[in-house]
Amino acid sequence: VKWYTWCGATDITMKRRTILLGSILLNALLVVVLVKHSIRGEQLASAMRTTTRSSAAITGRTLTPFSSNCMSQNSMRNVPLMAPQAPIQHDTSARAFRVGRETRVNAAKVTQIIKLALDAGKANPAPPVGPALGAAGVNIMQFCKEYNAATSTKAGQVIPVEITVFADRSFTFILKTPPASKLLLKAAGLEKGSGTPDKETIATITQAQLKEIAEIKMPDLNAKDIDAAMRIIAGTAKNMGIAIEAPSTA
Repeated sequence: VKWYTWCGATDITMKRRTILLGSILLNALLVVVLVKHSIRGEQLASAMRTTTRSSAAITGRTLTPFSSNCMSQNSMRNVPLMAPQAPIQHDTSARAFRVGRETRVNAAKVTQIIKLALDAGKANPAPPVGPALGAAGVNIMQFCKEYNAATSTKAGQVIPVEITVFADRSFTFILKTPPASKLLLKAAGLEKGSGTPDKETIATITQAQLKEIAEIKMPDLNAKDIDAAMRIIAGTAKNMGIAIEAPSTA
């Protein structure tokens, strides 16, 4: 006769009681292990804090304590003290705007880009400057002052400008090269191009003049070299009724 039959219990009942008792014992063991680990962790953390305070008192510097799980007391003593460094500043705007020799970077959100073609050194609040910048909330007089100062050495030319307006109503601008049509008219001594360029030629410019204009326009042209830029300018001249002198064969 088995021992548990003495208590009047059946086989099934005792098996259930045995499984329950085993579960209770296992849970108790896990609790004991967790408590031991918790106590040990607190002891390590306390030791680390004590070491940190001692090191700070000796060196006269403030240390940031490391986690007890990452570094022991012995290795903490070997960590060199680093002098504080300024945070690295990154250009978040992705746009650097050049005016003459000055480059300015603005990290604010771009709200609008305005393109105007103005006479160098003669910008004023009258149209087209006033209405375009006023609608964008830009300080019109400040722009006129800065544009005129940047183009003061180019009097008599039309200097296009690309104005970038930011969310805080500040702005920057890029000066472009004069329009190719204006440069061609000046080189040819004309006031305007032909109304029927496919039927009549009203002027002729030399290869040297063509090259000079191409060199001026090169920064704004999608051309890999000066020859490609000259072909682009020659196409513009043809559409205005201006012929290009044939290159010398000598």
